[in-house]
Amino acid sequence: MLAIFGGRPIRERPISARPIVYSPELMKDIEEVLKSGALVSTHGKWVKAFEEELARFLGVRHALATTSGTTALHLALKALGVGPGDEVITTPFTFAASATAVLHANAVPVFADIDKETLNLDPASVEAKITDRTKAIIVVHLAGYPAEMDAFAKIAEEYGVYVIEDVAQALGAEYRGKKVGSFGHISAFSFYATKHITGGEGGAVATDVAAYAERARLMRAHGETGKYWYELLGYNYRMTELQGLLLYHELKKFDEFQRAREEYVRALLDGLARLEGEGLLSVVRPKPYVKHGWHLVQILLSVERLSKPRDFVVEALRAEGVGNASVAYPVPLYRTPLFQKMEGHGKGCPWSCPFYGRKVVYERLPNAEWAAERVVSLLVLPNLTPEDAADTAKAFEKVLGELRR
Repeated sequence: MLAIFGGRPIRERPISARPIVYSPELMKDIEEVLKSGALVSTHGKWVKAFEEELARFLGVRHALATTSGTTALHLALKALGVGPGDEVITTPFTFAASATAVLHANAVPVFADIDKETLNLDPASVEAKITDRTKAIIVVHLAGYPAEMDAFAKIAEEYGVYVIEDVAQALGAEYRGKKVGSFGHISAFSFYATKHITGGEGGAVATDVAAYAERARLMRAHGETGKYWYELLGYNYRMTELQGLLLYHELKKFDEFQRAREEYVRALLDGLARLEGEGLLSVVRPKPYVKHGWHLVQILLSVERLSKPRDFVVEALRAEGVGNASVAYPVPLYRTPLFQKMEGHGKGCPWSCPFYGRKVVYERLPNAEWAAERVVSLLVLPNLTPEDAADTAKAFEKVLGELRR
């Protein structure tokens, strides 16, 4: 009997994906920072050290730490001059910040469809959405799976638009042997608690272009060029020293953490192979020329062959002890009230901005709708083990075996 109906669960103690942060060396450095009183990046060394290490890790010239992935996306857009009257194309099958950052820049998000095999933006759909107002494309490397950067580079060159990489879920992933975050004109990262490295919160902008980096650096700190001298409209998006310290230590251990992720994923994919062969589910697997970052394992259920919908399956898995099971993402962004009401900043801006002067209709996109009704997501963090993966596969076998038609 399924645990959700009162049966005995596969795991009495639920699987819990959590970051690995603690180390004696870290605690020593934290104590030194606290004793020094240098808690802000303008007076300390750790944010700067992290920025330098991140730039080296990515193979880019400039990396700037921010308060979050959302503020990193906002800075990236503003650094490229995105503003009123502009359109920015992105995916509807992602976390809200990939689109809301466009609204914060007072520009209009335009949604293109996704590829059913990778769940990333479909370059052909993006190209079909380009207009004379398109200023940029935000390419999300969803769940750690690198997007088709060759195709997006070609589109950017042909139409004269910018490419912003949203690498919030894909630190360390590679496309044709090169790390994502080093392809576009500028890229944005998140260091939220569930990400590859974490400061609890935090983000970063990275680029090879000095002018973009300098503009982002200026706007990150109030647009101030001298003491109380403000050159342009800026923000307070500065990271704290303690966050920089945490992230520096974790980035140094990135390869170790990633090996643990990959070991868990290999065991999980082996465990799910029979169900996949029976056609009850499919796993979003990387193509030979990409290195997956494995923030999430995305599993697509064959809902037509099950007696219960996807949401019930997730609740049943969690009842069996698969605590890292969730849904990313249950509804395309364009169907949420934010994009249906189009109130934005008030009085309809940016959609009703006089510099824009067009009517926006967010139509349903078939591949995004298809994915949203069948995806099950497993969060991957380095504390997970092959034993956790084996139990997760057993839970899928149990639940889908009970619910198959």
